[in-house]
Amino acid sequence: MIKKYWREILILLIVITASAMMARSYSHSETLADYARKHPDIAYAHHKKEKGTQKTANSTQGKSSPSTTSQDKPDSSATSQGVPGASATSQGNPGSSAAAQDKPGASTFSQGKPSSQAGASVSGEKSSPDQVLYKDGFSYEPLSEEIILRIAGLSYPRDSITNPAKDVTPLQDLRYVKIRYVDFDGKAQNGELICNQKIAQDLVEIFSELYDRQYPLASVRLVDDFGGDDLASMEADNTSCFNFREVTSSGGGRHKLSFHAYGLAVDLNPLYNPYVKKGKILPQSAKPYANRKNANPYRIDHDDLAYQLFTSHGFTWGGDWKSLKDYQHFEKK
Repeated sequence: MIKKYWREILILLIVITASAMMARSYSHSETLADYARKHPDIAYAHHKKEKGTQKTANSTQGKSSPSTTSQDKPDSSATSQGVPGASATSQGNPGSSAAAQDKPGASTFSQGKPSSQAGASVSGEKSSPDQVLYKDGFSYEPLSEEIILRIAGLSYPRDSITNPAKDVTPLQDLRYVKIRYVDFDGKAQNGELICNQKIAQDLVEIFSELYDRQYPLASVRLVDDFGGDDLASMEADNTSCFNFREVTSSGGGRHKLSFHAYGLAVDLNPLYNPYVKKGKILPQSAKPYANRKNANPYRIDHDDLAYQLFTSHGFTWGGDWKSLKDYQHFEKK
């Protein structure tokens, strides 16, 4: 059979060889493989395009979409839950409302107040139209009905509420004073006093300076919180002013009213600055501090800031008296 078609096969081989030689000649002896090596960007363009498309599709399947990512990463709302921010700050850091829970501030001080009145209205807003605001936290005003009820029958004679006796200071001449102070732990607190209107301005100025200078006071409460008992107030080392009572040294049938009865005297840190007369020491627990040479971190003397402020406002100090010593006492005539 091969012999039969050998001539046709030979002619076919010759034609194929001639065609290949002619193609090589026209392409300058360059095969398809040679062309691909010289022009890879053209020869493999379609292949790269397909590969890139497949890679993009795979990447899209493996990565989160914008909406999915927002669930895993903190955004403006998620951040406020775990990291201090505009709203988160108020939860853990001091701010306009948080300060009222953790730091000294307008309402923070009320956490340490001993009564419902201590620390009331310290934000600078007037609690009554007649209030005189010296500065934030320091003010005075006429006695309200609530305050009158607190003191009736304690520091103020109940039968003189509507018709004051001759020697009783009328209620309208007294002022309710709000102050701030620093306690023995270095914490800011609110305090309250009742005084004569004649020294109300003196007191807000003096206690404001004591507060600014971080002068420590153990307690500043109305003596009524101690049942109107002056000795109980002193034992608690409480700073106070008004209390309708006689002078401590009264005796032998004498009835002399104390300057406290007129709201014109202040007892400051009385436990560390006791009343001393001929071996009598008040309060009794203050005996270690009666000797002014003993160590005393809260001793009032001529170098003390409180002494300097009170005397500069016209007060006299009981520590300068001759017949007795009342180291806690400042009064103004």
